[in-house]
Amino acid sequence: MRRILQVFYVIFSAIISALAIQNEILPFGSPFLGLFALVPLYLTLASAQSYAEAALLTGFQTGLVHVFSSFWLGNFKDFALFTLGASALATAVIGAVFGCYLYLPFAQSGRKKRNGYEAPTQPLPQRTAALTRRVLLFAAVWTVYEWAKSTGFLAYPWGTLVMTAYRWPLITQIAAITGTWGISFLFSLFAAVVAEGLVLLPLVPYFRRGGGGEEAAYARCGALCIVLFAVTVLYGAVAYTAERVPVKTMRTVMVQQNADSWETGGDAQAVVVSSELTEAAISEGLARTGTRPDLVVWSESVLSYAFPEAESYYRSRPAEMPLVPFIRQTGVPFVIGGPVTADYEKRQYHNSALYFDKDGNYRGYYAKMQLVPFAEVIPGAQYEWVHVLLDKIIGFSSGWTPGTELTLFTVPLPDSQTVKISLPICFEDAFPPVCRALYEAGSEVFVNITNDSWSKTDSAEYQHFVIASYRAIEYRTTLLRSTNSGYSVVVDPAGRILADMPLFETASIYTEVPVYERTQTPYALLGDWVPALCALAYAVNLVLGRTRRADNRKKRPEKCAIPLDQSDINC
Repeated sequence: MRRILQVFYVIFSAIISALAIQNEILPFGSPFLGLFALVPLYLTLASAQSYAEAALLTGFQTGLVHVFSSFWLGNFKDFALFTLGASALATAVIGAVFGCYLYLPFAQSGRKKRNGYEAPTQPLPQRTAALTRRVLLFAAVWTVYEWAKSTGFLAYPWGTLVMTAYRWPLITQIAAITGTWGISFLFSLFAAVVAEGLVLLPLVPYFRRGGGGEEAAYARCGALCIVLFAVTVLYGAVAYTAERVPVKTMRTVMVQQNADSWETGGDAQAVVVSSELTEAAISEGLARTGTRPDLVVWSESVLSYAFPEAESYYRSRPAEMPLVPFIRQTGVPFVIGGPVTADYEKRQYHNSALYFDKDGNYRGYYAKMQLVPFAEVIPGAQYEWVHVLLDKIIGFSSGWTPGTELTLFTVPLPDSQTVKISLPICFEDAFPPVCRALYEAGSEVFVNITNDSWSKTDSAEYQHFVIASYRAIEYRTTLLRSTNSGYSVVVDPAGRILADMPLFETASIYTEVPVYERTQTPYALLGDWVPALCALAYAVNLVLGRTRRADNRKKRPEKCAIPLDQSDINC
């Protein structure tokens, strides 16, 4: 019965988590559900009887959350085995490893079953300390888990508590200080406090009412949680309502051509449609403001032929509306997604954002550095046997070559002003380290180009947007996202939406993008200090735990049984 209940709790936790994250029912998710998403998992760990059991259950929960919330990965053409299957397995493995760390404070709690209840078997000071450790270390480990799954080659920051908080802007402002990890800690701490209260309920008959035992330790944990939330909301209110005056404005046309990502036969239709949408937006801007844009941004992967070799090709193609002459005709710089040759002989290419000046001249590119594992880059693809194996399994054995340079572009503005833009590509805007490096290189505006149309779901588009929106808050800068099918949007330094376009519609928009004075936020300065602090706290607990056990062995105390009706007696 216990194991059946554990499995139920794990599935229930995964369902709540998936509903709290942006989904087809709640497009922007539910912070309220996010607060309680880990409560069933905590209860499961509290009833676990071994590290192996805790690892298995935690891995099951994290894998289910991934499948339930990122099911749209299965729409990545014929590669669902890797995009959904391999990523779910990897997430479950990472979750299982962290399940062992989550279980340690429970294993040290010193409880055993007696007459259906978890009866105390340790002196009061040790029990109260164990309770505090369980609550705080659960939040610390979960924060490190969300950081770990969002970092490195296999990084995938989707399916996290961070995503659930989007609709509470007074909470999300803390990202400028702690990064998103502060939100992870707050939400997991709340869940731990609630769950620990449920764990203690059966023990109430054994506690002296008002005696200052475990109830007092629990009250202190609850008070700490309340204080942290109160301070966060207070800071959020100040930061969210703070007046920020832009130092300049970049008038921009964003184009959402809504083309089929898997359609073959060249890029003529995408270029023609994008050109027509650009003309319409420029005309609308002229009629409304009397000014032309300073920049036109098309989405990722519009062009099919690799630069710089293809520059001459696009001077006369597509025949209906040649690209280079069209850019020259508008007299506006363009950013367009397309390939760039990395090594012609080895047939290696970059997934890039191309920059054209107002005369249609190709001026350079930024190559995507953080590639999608198993989709854009295949581990071991340089070996022939890997090619053969993958070709047999999925008919796909190669990918993009990652970029290595932090390239910025300078866009001219009226009155001899300029603005430096960075061009994170697709899911690069989900990664703080990538955007932090671009920001430190001098970026004044993040201009992201994305193609998520293959997902065919609203939830995928909104999930990507929500993760990306935190970059604007973390660095207090403007984020512009021009996508194939959505969510195309402009976000200000507080995370507010200034302009957007509907999902999966062919559209374009002329909008004024505010550019703010660059500031050095605490997070920009310190980076991921919160997960580092959490890991340090856990390490200190391990060291102190070993020291306590060593001291106890030296003292060799006599065994002592604690009466159930006098649980506050010390041995």
